[in-house]
Amino acid sequence: MISSGESVSDPAGSGGLLAVSLAFFLCGCIALIVHGASLLTLHAFAAFTVMAVVGASNQLVPVLTGARPAPARNVIVLSAPLVLGFIFLLGGFAGFHGLFSIAAPLLFVGVTAWSIWTINRIRTAPLEAQTRAAVVTATVAFIAAATLGAIMALALDGRLPAALLLLAPAHASLVIIAFASTFVFAVSYRFVPMFSLAHTTEGRWTRSAQWTIAVAGVVGALIFLSAWYMRAAAVIALVSVIAAVVVHVQTLKKRMRKKIDVSLRYASAAWVFAFLAACCTLLATWHPDKAPAAVAFAILGWLSLSILGYSYKVVGFLAWEYARRKHPTAKLPALGNAVPERASNISLGLLIAGTVGAALSMAIAPQALRAAAAIYAVGGFGAVAVLTQLGWRYVGLKA
Repeated sequence: MISSGESVSDPAGSGGLLAVSLAFFLCGCIALIVHGASLLTLHAFAAFTVMAVVGASNQLVPVLTGARPAPARNVIVLSAPLVLGFIFLLGGFAGFHGLFSIAAPLLFVGVTAWSIWTINRIRTAPLEAQTRAAVVTATVAFIAAATLGAIMALALDGRLPAALLLLAPAHASLVIIAFASTFVFAVSYRFVPMFSLAHTTEGRWTRSAQWTIAVAGVVGALIFLSAWYMRAAAVIALVSVIAAVVVHVQTLKKRMRKKIDVSLRYASAAWVFAFLAACCTLLATWHPDKAPAAVAFAILGWLSLSILGYSYKVVGFLAWEYARRKHPTAKLPALGNAVPERASNISLGLLIAGTVGAALSMAIAPQALRAAAAIYAVGGFGAVAVLTQLGWRYVGLKA
């Protein structure tokens, strides 16, 4: 990704958070089999998504924007309330309802502190004005989502009126679309040419989709006023996905690397699921029973595959950077061929099949969900095993 270790954060902090996020992902895979489409399952995957974005951004913010590097100590301290908050939140959904009152302030304080720190880091950074602005936009949406989430957690514990739980769709729109999707859209405009070795020439509207997807998330959060807000949000999201895909296809046509990178294979499948998620969201505004399918496409497909795919590069670079610092004179294995192709492709196939199966079962055949979940889990554990092997190749290197 870059050649100098001086312009990135300490890899130990970001790498540790990505490891935690993958642990949440595996919890989500298991919960999907055991508990089905439950709030416990949904929030395990939410914890994975949030912690992956937080962990990756600590690395990507300096790389993409030229912001000041962050010591591992700062990354860990600022992220600790988020990790603990999600653990208590999952405990609450597991039946220990008193934990909701602990999770609410931890998550709200953790999100607010990390968001302010992140915005402060990038506001004066010298590079990538559009990327910086998109990250700030996603971060502000993150604070709004955390506020709603904390309110609902207290409502689940009985400390606030239960009617506040009706904010759940607004909370989901802010987390899935305005926060996580905006971040993925923004970094994709840099990752796709980077991983495909393509030279790009940006026009005035090249990155417009990262703004329209953020608008979709905010508009969707107003669903409590009228279902038409979510319909408008779904249409805007559809247009955003199509616009982003058109730009990425044009970039790939100019690539110098003939073979599609493993990260881009995962990303390609993820964009298809983003389109399906937007279509199902629009359909669900007339047929609410289709909403779980939209969530499955969004969480299991769009966000999870995007994060896992890009993690092959991020984890590889973090581990390589860690080894370079630990053994400055050692000759390290090249990153280009470090990912086991066969294993990563098999995992991707299982994840795709599991996502499609889970969405269809939620929509038309609930009895088939456990089988689809098992397929997805096998793919998920396979992908994490590949990432672990990739990281250990460098972290476990002997001098």
